[in-house]
Amino acid sequence: MADGSAGHFIQPQRRLTMHLKKSALILLSAALLFSGACVSEASLWPGLASKVSEKSGAFRTDDYHVGNANLMSPYLITRSNNTNFAGRVNAAIAHEKSDFIGELKEDNKKVYTEGWMIWHEGLIGNYISNSDGITSIVLVKQKLSEGAEHGKTFAKGLNFNGAGDLMDLAKVLPNLTVEEVNKCIELTANKKNITLLDKHTVTELPTNFYVGKNKVVYAIYQQNDLTPFSEGVFAVPVGKV
Repeated sequence: MADGSAGHFIQPQRRLTMHLKKSALILLSAALLFSGACVSEASLWPGLASKVSEKSGAFRTDDYHVGNANLMSPYLITRSNNTNFAGRVNAAIAHEKSDFIGELKEDNKKVYTEGWMIWHEGLIGNYISNSDGITSIVLVKQKLSEGAEHGKTFAKGLNFNGAGDLMDLAKVLPNLTVEEVNKCIELTANKKNITLLDKHTVTELPTNFYVGKNKVVYAIYQQNDLTPFSEGVFAVPVGKV
């Protein structure tokens, strides 16, 4: 009886703890990603649509739940002239969703972990005929494991050309150098009073980036990449299209 009684108390406590931490993580996400006047949003996620009025209408948000994954992901709406383009974009997004669900399954083999995905819209090209322009979105993946003090956030930019193919930074900013990126990192940290790790000098061009609605290209660095965990994701402007 003693063992059985203990089991009845462990599960509610586990659920309560996870619920409280999950609520805190969701509130943090809202503060960073969905507040139109939030100082943190402006400093961490510049150039992204933070209000409905700033969005293009090209994407809808799909709400999908499976296992411990709660995904609110973008889906490019298919129109008469953009079928192939939309298919390529949505396939790339589906790949990211599948990878994230797979990561969570592996994590849960070790410790109970819940995950969330949200997204933000950057520069949007001509999504009706898609004859020109760059289409850029940011997927934000978050995990919270049982017993962990804090959740983990990972941001990934997806940038598509007019054919719906993913673009690397060299295609967007062909003349950018590593030296210029390091100067941008120092300048942004000083301007925004962001703490840099002692070892923050990069030796290669960033592979993770997005293009804002202001046509500025931002390199994305994760927690603990160049800054302490508490600084969150670090977005660094490195050029303009």
